[in-house]
Amino acid sequence: MTRWLTPRRLSYAWLAGGALWLAWLVSVLLGPGNLDLAGQPVGTDFLEFYAAGATLLRGESARLYDMDYQARLQREIIGPGLEAYYAFITPPFFALLFVPLALLPYGLAFALWSFLGLVALWASVRLMGIRSSRPFLWALTWFPVFAAVSYGQNSLLSLFLLALTFRLWRDGRPWAAGLALAGLMYKPQLTLGLALLWLVSGRDGWKALGGWALGTVALTALCAVAWPEASQAYLHFARTILPDLPNWQDFPLWHLHTVRGFWRLLLPESPLLGDVLTLLLTGLGLVEGYRFWRCHRLHPPLTFAAAVALTLWITPHAMIYDWAILLIPAVLLWEEVPERRREWRALYALVWLTTFLAPPLTYGQWRLAHRAVQITLLALSLALYRIRQSLNRPPILAISAKMGYDMIDKLHRGTRPDHQPDDRHEPVPPGNGSEPEQPGCPGIPSG
Repeated sequence: MTRWLTPRRLSYAWLAGGALWLAWLVSVLLGPGNLDLAGQPVGTDFLEFYAAGATLLRGESARLYDMDYQARLQREIIGPGLEAYYAFITPPFFALLFVPLALLPYGLAFALWSFLGLVALWASVRLMGIRSSRPFLWALTWFPVFAAVSYGQNSLLSLFLLALTFRLWRDGRPWAAGLALAGLMYKPQLTLGLALLWLVSGRDGWKALGGWALGTVALTALCAVAWPEASQAYLHFARTILPDLPNWQDFPLWHLHTVRGFWRLLLPESPLLGDVLTLLLTGLGLVEGYRFWRCHRLHPPLTFAAAVALTLWITPHAMIYDWAILLIPAVLLWEEVPERRREWRALYALVWLTTFLAPPLTYGQWRLAHRAVQITLLALSLALYRIRQSLNRPPILAISAKMGYDMIDKLHRGTRPDHQPDDRHEPVPPGNGSEPEQPGCPGIPSG
């Protein structure tokens, strides 16, 4: 596939991404009032966040999860043309972020939220050690990033918090890394991979888990003290309604990009079978994730990248815009394993293309046959498998280094036929034989 990725063909991604942004901006700017040309509210999901902030601003926190009240408030904000209801399904503390935005007119508030999202994207790239602007611009062409902005979602904030967590974890500040991850508890399912990584990472990992627990307790206490009625309502909502979210009548199932969503789309008449298959694949992902950690635990950027990818594999709920967090493993692999960039480029192109095509393709299948194949999951599976296989091959540089080391050693000891090497004084190339290899990890020391 790499031979097809010529500069000219890669430029098509810029054209497609630019056309997508342009069409959306035209629809937003020319739409009537707070609606776009398709009759949808500008910012779509931003409406639920804005209404939640307005609810706190009005002193009506007890009605944060009152669907009738929120529906009336949203119609008040958008106007009588609003037909759908956008449920606020995140914990009460997240509404606090939108109180300042609720002081502004809706359109201006959405523009500011979108700008802050782009700042978060730029900061995320910088936190991962990238100084060039090119990765940021490439990210703008990727559909999950576009969806995060156009849907008014919080995914770029999630990306920033995960990038900040990585930076603190890499810099040897596990407590601070855990506290940063606790900020993501408005979407706790996106913390699963890192929680598992830290669970097996020894003392530093347990410190990070301690920071995460401390931050989570602090946010829980804030909710309980500041909004006790809303907190009770959220707990009831989370226990009784959220687990059945994909079965809501107006839920866009074709935007659910998880293993669970894959089987719900493919086997809508057999949800139990789909759940069993989901559990099996989740278990397989956990096993492979642990094996990957065993192979690469001496290289924190790679294990962090794997933890983020594992999160999307095992989480029960992730929409297309949540896939924006895959920018973290994409950037880390690109920077940490540069000798494999030809392979990475091909895999990135595959994931880019499937995420671009999947929304209309999956929606069309669902409307026609009430059944669909979510191709993004197939592409992600292939990409993760190929990355796992590629990283388990001894790097070319390491092989070359070992050959050079062996040659120097032979010259040092001489090459006489009667020369008998003394194993007690035979040098061992660093990282190539000084430690036993892990089973299934050729050329990779166990550490």
